[in-house]
Amino acid sequence: MTGPLAIVGYMGSGKSTVGYTVAKILSWEFIDLDRRIEERVGLPIPELFEASGEPFFRDLERRELLYALDEIAERVVSCGGGVVIEPRNRSRLMEVATVFLWEDADVLYRRTRGPGRPLRGVSFEDFTRRYAERLPYYLEVASLQIEPDNRSPCQIANEIIEWLRNA
Repeated sequence: MTGPLAIVGYMGSGKSTVGYTVAKILSWEFIDLDRRIEERVGLPIPELFEASGEPFFRDLERRELLYALDEIAERVVSCGGGVVIEPRNRSRLMEVATVFLWEDADVLYRRTRGPGRPLRGVSFEDFTRRYAERLPYYLEVASLQIEPDNRSPCQIANEIIEWLRNA
């Protein structure tokens, strides 16, 4: 079993929770890409978006993704929901084991209404449109697709680990 392992999906899909659980079970390092960016710049993602704009954020995200995936092998990286927008990010994600957590847009929308989400204020129509635009990219980079189906993060993590062991 080799890493690193990247986890992608739309906001609210459980990337951080599942990624942390996988890392804990495997005794690997866990990196939440959004949290790492917040630590580097000293601002929450919504404030960074507002202050510097999405292009600035996407540049930081790309650099942090490359660093996270290149540094050490025994690592799980929870990627931000928009990381797949950038073609160079998709190319890099296709070089490592990448899991796509596929969830229904209605469920994701309900989960992401909190203040810590950069796009929480968008309408349901905008939310689902953005998800539909990204979906082909998630599928493009995915080595494994998982539909959570109301399973616990631990059950999903165990499915990912079993897949990694057999890969």
